[in-house]
Amino acid sequence: MDDNRRVIVVAGEALMDVLAEPDGRLVALPGGAVFNVARALGWLGADCSYLGRISDDRFGTELRSRLTEAGARLAVEEPTTVPTTLALAELDDGGSARYRFYHVQTSASQLEPEVIPLDLLDGADAFLVGGIVLGLEPVSSTLLSLVTVAPESLTVVCDPNCRPSAIDDLAAYRRTIGALMRRVDIVKASVEDLALICEGDAPHDAARRLIASGPSAVIITDGPGPVAIITAEDADEIPVPEVEVVDTIGAGDAFVAGLLDWWVARGTPRSSAGDLETLRAATRSAVEVSARAVRVRGAGLAPA
Repeated sequence: MDDNRRVIVVAGEALMDVLAEPDGRLVALPGGAVFNVARALGWLGADCSYLGRISDDRFGTELRSRLTEAGARLAVEEPTTVPTTLALAELDDGGSARYRFYHVQTSASQLEPEVIPLDLLDGADAFLVGGIVLGLEPVSSTLLSLVTVAPESLTVVCDPNCRPSAIDDLAAYRRTIGALMRRVDIVKASVEDLALICEGDAPHDAARRLIASGPSAVIITDGPGPVAIITAEDADEIPVPEVEVVDTIGAGDAFVAGLLDWWVARGTPRSSAGDLETLRAATRSAVEVSARAVRVRGAGLAPA
């Protein structure tokens, strides 16, 4: 990689969101948590490399086109022959989505070590892992291995973005999350994520439980509520502005993109992952980008 570039590598699923509108219409749109992050980073002008498998079917062709049009690069060019993963998003009258996943023997699960470029993380400034792939094999084991050998200077971020309907073995899923925490620097998690990962713990207690296993900070989102920043020593909240919500699809993904873009654009070192002032500034930027996402239909960004 060019030493002058600030590179972000993001690893997770690309899939098709099939939106079930309240009026009964079905609309297929490109999606997937980390796919959405990759596109948002491209729209923000970041240098992003997307790591994940994409099918050779028609949906896969659409996903590939949308990534490259946004300015993201594909870490794995070769398509897989299995079908594209699907997510049925059922929208309520308020624009909130409930997801059902069709993931068995589909593209999102197919990432294996031998297809990943050996120099993928060399020279990168940040590495994101997350999404439903953390509960799928062989991709979850592949990403865990990649995180384990990540360069010492690399800031690693995890957004579990838990979707219970996509988790076939909850105990194994929690073990994967626990193993990832040993090398992750910053966790972005919703209150729902933390309730699933650390069952029985209040959000702040769950965050400190994760921090005890490795991360320097946990950033907790709670829909329109304030964003909490938790470190080993401190805690703070960042307010979320009131905006007109079209739908919430991709809002959390835009938040992650805003956080990564701010972090890398300023050359922020991994050693700052536990610094509260740095985290406040990064989170404010993330909140601004997320607010742009809820103002448009599907996963996108309204003009700044």
